[in-house]
Amino acid sequence: MYVPMTPGRILKRAVKLYPDKTAVVDGDIRWTYKEVEKRVYQVFHAEQAMAISRGGRVAMLDFNSYRYLELYFGMALTGDVLLPLNIRLSASEYAYILNNAEAEVIIFHADFKPMISRILPDIKTVKHFVIAEGPADESWISGTYEDMIGKAASDPVESIRDDENAVLNLYYTSGTTGNPKGVMLTHRNIYANALTTIISFKLEDATVWHHIAPLFHLADAFFIWSVTYQGGKHVMQRQFVPKTVLETMQNEKVTAAMMVPTMINFLLNVPEMETYDLSSLEWVMVGGAPMSPANAKRMMKQLGCRYISGYGLTETCPLLTVGNLKNTLGHLPEDEQVAYITRTGLEVVGVDLKVVDSEGKEVPNDGKTVGEIIARGDNVMKGYWKLPEETEKSIVSGYFHTGDLATVDAENYILIVDRAKDIIISGGENISSVEVENVFYMHPAVLECAVIAVPDEKWGEIPKAIVTLKPGSQATEKELIDFARERLASFKTPKTIFFVPELPKTGSGKILKTELRKQSF
Repeated sequence: MYVPMTPGRILKRAVKLYPDKTAVVDGDIRWTYKEVEKRVYQVFHAEQAMAISRGGRVAMLDFNSYRYLELYFGMALTGDVLLPLNIRLSASEYAYILNNAEAEVIIFHADFKPMISRILPDIKTVKHFVIAEGPADESWISGTYEDMIGKAASDPVESIRDDENAVLNLYYTSGTTGNPKGVMLTHRNIYANALTTIISFKLEDATVWHHIAPLFHLADAFFIWSVTYQGGKHVMQRQFVPKTVLETMQNEKVTAAMMVPTMINFLLNVPEMETYDLSSLEWVMVGGAPMSPANAKRMMKQLGCRYISGYGLTETCPLLTVGNLKNTLGHLPEDEQVAYITRTGLEVVGVDLKVVDSEGKEVPNDGKTVGEIIARGDNVMKGYWKLPEETEKSIVSGYFHTGDLATVDAENYILIVDRAKDIIISGGENISSVEVENVFYMHPAVLECAVIAVPDEKWGEIPKAIVTLKPGSQATEKELIDFARERLASFKTPKTIFFVPELPKTGSGKILKTELRKQSF
């Protein structure tokens, strides 16, 4: 029997099995799955009343909120496309994305009203401007989100779309040169990834998921689908304020969350952090960037939970690998176990992943030979929006080419050594910036570190470290260089270090090396 793989089936199961269970917590809002279903139907009917084009794009500019849950599932019923927007973009970037996507509706939090007002003259296709948590007090604002929901019918809607290969979400990638690219993810992509996620992380109905990382980014958003499928609870964190995050974990008895390393670093440095009751926390998925074994051990000790690495890209919806420890490795000493779980991980169920050389041949499982990660699976994107040539460049012979460089060890654990563009070539030798950064993270005074290439007359380029120190800590350039030299080959050791109060980051919290390369240090 063929039943289309569409996320509308996900909420249907949760409501059937857990109708009166709390589905989402957002400040004072605590709604059951049955209440969420009603509002999802209202989203459907409200969107239909707008009479947008079939397959039209509905943009969303918001903090983490209950609206994400409603819109992700509501749009899955409509046949149209949800376009989550990064909350940290510039006016020109918003205008470009909205025009490029030909968005017809934008739902935005009141805090972004000045930004939307600013780009109004440049937006070509948006017909409906819906404001959330603010009044419709400008002539160009179509109405409020709650009015839109309140006036709409709540009649049940069939949850199964006919075309599982229709685009459901459109995400624009960031952090590269040039204009961002729209990644088209289908109903099938999202449904398949939800099943993979449940298996990989052993999600269950007792899961209390803390949405800390931004929901406009797939690094956290993919848990919207998987946690709901199992009838777990969603706890929304509007913005990342370390102390507030710890209070929410304590009060809501959070069991799991996803964070990038920079977020974890800030949490671990909250004064009197040990006074918070985090006994319910079972594990944290660390993604978006690699985390050093030293910091992983520190995280597990201070948060009292397991560390699980996760790797993927927007183009893969996103999950490709998870760093679970094989049962056959459980006898190893702690440090060796930590070395395994902090690697990029093992390919997940439903994904066929390889690391290949420049000729397309798989590299040996020696943990040394570097190649590019390529992958195929039901979760790989349909393609880039309006960019068929870019799509053809990235999907070759049925495999998506990630641009990430990695090794494979004897146990088939993947270890990313760098993005292709981040490898430093000094005197003909390849230097992994990640390897150098991991050494600096071992120093007790270092909070954040990024290593980039800078020009050098003799060697072509050499590594340079940009470092942020922990509050109240001190370290000199010489001290850190000597520390690194004891642990790295001479040619890998940065000759200079530049101290900054904060490193630039993307909206999802990744350190933005593209910005660092533009600066003069």
